Amino acid sequence: MTIRRKILRRAKRARCHAVGVEGFRHLGDKVLDISPFGLLVAADDEVFVGEDVIVTFQLDGKWFDADGKVSRVIEGYREGDPGYAFGIEFTCISLTDRIDIGERLVGVPPPVPQRLVRA
Repeated sequence: MTIRRKILRRAKRARCHAVGVEGFRHLGDKVLDISPFGLLVAADDEVFVGEDVIVTFQLDGKWFDADGKVSRVIEGYREGDPGYAFGIEFTCISLTDRIDIGERLVGVPPPVPQRLVRA
């Protein structure tokens, strides 16, 4: 069974502050791509799938706050990987912020695929 993304990510770089809920460890500060439902963040420390995080990020001059869960970890070993990074799926973000993020991403292209697209 193949799991496919339902939401298109956008190749938008941004500043952020991602911390683990347990111990408030600094996890990363660079957004690599974004959607209204989550972020891909360059990791500065070891992260684990399922880990709860708090993230604050800036998009076009406005700051957003969200709670999330690490949904995937990119080890950075495969050709085309952006390095050690992790995906955050938002678990708590206001509806108005989610809509605002979507509006700010209109016209921003998706990230260039790094591997062959599955048929």
